[in-house]
Amino acid sequence: MKSKMASHILLTDSVHSGERYIAPGLYGNIISSADGINWTQSNSPTQALLTTIFFIDDKEGWVGGHDTLILHTVDGGENWEIQYEDPITGGDIPKPVLDIVFKDKNHGYAIGAYGLILITSDGGKNWDMIETSSGLYDLLESKEMEPEPNFNSMILYQDKLLIAGELGTILIFDETAEGDARWQIIDSPYTGSFFGIKELSTGELFIYGLRGNLYRSSDGAKSWDKIETGTIANIFDCFETADGMLVFTGASGTVLRMDKTAMAAEKMPYPHFDSLMSIQTIRDGELLLFGSAGVKTISIQ
Repeated sequence: MKSKMASHILLTDSVHSGERYIAPGLYGNIISSADGINWTQSNSPTQALLTTIFFIDDKEGWVGGHDTLILHTVDGGENWEIQYEDPITGGDIPKPVLDIVFKDKNHGYAIGAYGLILITSDGGKNWDMIETSSGLYDLLESKEMEPEPNFNSMILYQDKLLIAGELGTILIFDETAEGDARWQIIDSPYTGSFFGIKELSTGELFIYGLRGNLYRSSDGAKSWDKIETGTIANIFDCFETADGMLVFTGASGTVLRMDKTAMAAEKMPYPHFDSLMSIQTIRDGELLLFGSAGVKTISIQ
């Protein structure tokens, strides 16, 4: 349903593709803007909650959501079509897609709730489920970890997938390996859930999540240093600015900033208590924030 309020309701993620900002969210809503001020609602074929967005170039992209839903666009996000949907995944329970990433136009991955991993080698025309019920299930169980955790976030890292999730889960998936060797469990610095993982331009890794927990790794996820945040609010996103500042956003109007070499983050003034799920830069010293109240703008100068 088209609405003038489309940029003022829950938006869960965002991307800057070409000259457009694009964000998905509640009721299948997807909006886009060239200036971050005037927003247009896209043609979406669903009313499901959408959770994540990824573009491989300025025209082609994918959105994931509840009901194991994946949408696809080839016109920069103006029109979307259902590419994959499985409301009762494999005859099991509903598994929302929580993150999507593509290596190139053909090879992509989607992860989500209850150990969901989907893979495609033809641009999403066909998605195959990676069975985690044998090797990974047993490996996690042997370490007394949740055997079917929610996978919340992933990045391409050294030609592999680095995945962060529920209950301190950090793992590497190597598609080219065989059997159990595809999985590597990373020792976690925290037993609570992680909502995001970010590789900086320097190659350093940041991981963040529940109750303000934030960690840095300078050795390829072998060890982690805790960053003091001064908050117990959940952290949902991280953005690296052109001048090397890191900005983190989270629940209850949480906005943090820090130099990427620092060991503590500074809380920025923000006059509202909405949850802030995603960040984009719009102009020098100005950011777009996407969250429970739609799109907001904040100055970081």
